[in-house]
Order: sequence, then C-alpha cells, then structure tokens
Amino acid sequence: MTRLGFTAAVLVPALAYGEPTSAPVHPSTGTSATPVIGGTVVPAGKWPDAVAVLGAQGACTGTLIAPDVVLTAGHCAAVNPTQVIANTTNYNGGGGGTPAQVASITAYPSWETSYDVSVVVLTAPVAGITPRLLGTACTFQSFANGAQVHLVGFGLTDTAGTGDNTTLHEAVAPVTDATCSGGNGCMPGVAPGGEFVAGGSGTDSCFGDSGGPVYLDTPRGPVVIGAVSRGLSSSPTPCGGGGIYVRTDKIADWLATTSGKTIALDTCSGSQPPDGGDPTDPGGSGPDPDNPTGDLVGGCSTSGDPAGMLVVLGALLAVLSVSSRRRRAQT
Repeated sequence: MTRLGFTAAVLVPALAYGEPTSAPVHPSTGTSATPVIGGTVVPAGKWPDAVAVLGAQGACTGTLIAPDVVLTAGHCAAVNPTQVIANTTNYNGGGGGTPAQVASITAYPSWETSYDVSVVVLTAPVAGITPRLLGTACTFQSFANGAQVHLVGFGLTDTAGTGDNTTLHEAVAPVTDATCSGGNGCMPGVAPGGEFVAGGSGTDSCFGDSGGPVYLDTPRGPVVIGAVSRGLSSSPTPCGGGGIYVRTDKIADWLATTSGKTIALDTCSGSQPPDGGDPTDPGGSGPDPDNPTGDLVGGCSTSGDPAGMLVVLGALLAVLSVSSRRRRAQT
C-alpha cells in the first residue's frame, strides 16, 4: 500500500492483487519516468531507518524501531519477506544500503479489520543505524488536523499506480482527519483514533509504500507516528487522493510483546505522560482513559448494536479496501 507512490513515496507495498509493476522507472534507475508527484528523491543518509522489505511475492517499506525489529503493514506478511535493506536510496542497486535477513514476520491479529501492521524480527541487529523513536500517547497529545507529516517510501510514483520504482522518495503532507472518524475507508473497529488520514491533491503514498513510515517533527527530532496502510475509498485514482495510516501509539504494546524486543519509544523527553502513567510502559502512557482495559482492538462500543454488527461492517470494509492497500506485488 505504499501510497506514497507519490505521489509521495510512502512505502505502500502494492498489495499482491495483480497491480502492474512494469513501466517507466524513476530517473535515478536509468530509465524514463514520471517525476514523483508531490515528492522528491531522498538524499543519502536522511532516513536511514526507512527500509525496503523484500520477498518473493513483492515489496513493501518499513521502519527500523529496534536494532533487529522492523514495523511494516499487516498485509505485507503476504510478501513473505526474506530480507530488509536499511540506509539505501535505491534497493535495486546503486543506492548503498545495509541488508539484514528476516527471522520472522507476524501480522497483527485480524489485521484486516483492526490494525494493519506487522512486526518483522531480524536474524541479527542492523549495525550503525539508530532505530527511529516510535510515537506514543504523549507524542499525539497535540496531534490535530493540519499537522505536517513526512511520507517516506519506495513506492510507485504516479497517480495511476503503474510503472516501476525502487528509489526512496519523500513528501510533506497535511493531516486531514487526525482520528480517522470521517468514514471514507477508515476501519470502524479501531475508530476513532486508531488511524489517521493525510495527503491528497496529488501528494500521497502508493503501491510499494505499504508499511512505510510517516514521520512527525518533534523537539526530539522526527518520530515515526504511522505506518502506510491504504488509500481513501473516495479517491478517483489508485494513488494521489490521500492515504490512511495506522497510529503507532495504539500498537506499541503489541509490537514489544510480540517481538520480545525493546522498542525505541518516544518518551517526550522523559516528561511525565499526560495521564500520569509509567513512562517506561510500552506505549509510554499507562492506562488509556478511553480504553482502560488495554484492549488494542477497541475504539467502538457495541452497546445497542445488533450482535456482531461492527464485525460484519469491518469485514465488509476490509473486502472493499483490498484494492487500495499499498503493497507492491511481484509479477
């Protein structure tokens, strides 16, 4: 789903659903191509923690969040990744990079109707690259519509979602629905607040950007606050109309527990979390007043609804959004 196929180059692996992968490539690959819409080629060394996630079934993007742990999209598990390449500007050659082998990939339970993320554990730590801080509850304290975020990925670069690209791109885009509560493809099972919407009007992620990072500038430097999932259901083109991104604060506990590793968390300079929780907690915030049980899939009440209504609705939306997910398929 890397919708950043900017159009914006957020690694949105064009889900393996037959998206074409042949066509003009980015100029840096030596062939003609449409310039990244709303984005630019990333200079060497700017985002070393943004990694290409490569497998026999396709490609995605991800973020190094521990020396041996990568965050990517849930639908990217279908890529069956065997390696990641960090600190590269072009994973298909000529862009440098540090390869690492994949030990395992685990998708979030029922990711199709909850959080579209996977955690990749590597066989050995990636040397020489500082993992990116993962956004927690305190990171999102003032998060709102209009915030500017960085979309980064190896995805396709035209709004039709065609062509070919293996070069890392980036773009700056505004957040347009900070809680993903406006429908338009948002997942009801984790709404409001489990996802957010950013980009549009030609600045976006695209196929191959799936799982890639969304960075927010903070006093601690850029922090990864989202992972590329899919495009908006209202978009008139496969890419370019805006994307839906999973919030990292909602999956921090799960990432640490499932990987069994220490994740690099944003503790907001060690300040006391807004709710008085333990800043060493995975997620950095202690109990969520809107979710005191710690249920990572929560977000909507079923009170008064017909039994299973949310589950059925979520499953239907998952089916409808399959074609908009941004993993890039192997052809």
